[in-house]
Amino acid sequence: MSVIGLEEIFLDVADLERSVDFYHRLLGIPVATQSDERAYLQCERSHVVLQVKGHSGRHQGGGPMHFSFTVSEDHFDEVASRVDDGRIFTRGPMGSRGKGRALFILDPDGNEAEVNTRYLYGVPKR
Repeated sequence: MSVIGLEEIFLDVADLERSVDFYHRLLGIPVATQSDERAYLQCERSHVVLQVKGHSGRHQGGGPMHFSFTVSEDHFDEVASRVDDGRIFTRGPMGSRGKGRALFILDPDGNEAEVNTRYLYGVPKR
């Protein structure tokens, strides 16, 4: 299997504090960092990003939802090759082998799917 697990999911939220309360206080996911528009909640090998609808930051063009899967270095190359052959819209590949690479793909519904090797090298810094 090429996908190791879910790395991240970006969720647009109406009320950031209410959502942080739900995911952090109720479910127990630690908050790694938080601003007025966004909160990163860090699980052991993945993270959830809560961002206020209409935010000014990342993944503006990522469709209704952005999510990422961790893959091995070798499977990253295979996926990148298949995406290139299929002429699917992408950003990337970016990054470097051994430090973390990413490739962004729009799924059939316009959601931005990412394949990424970052979690192979520990938890990414925020």
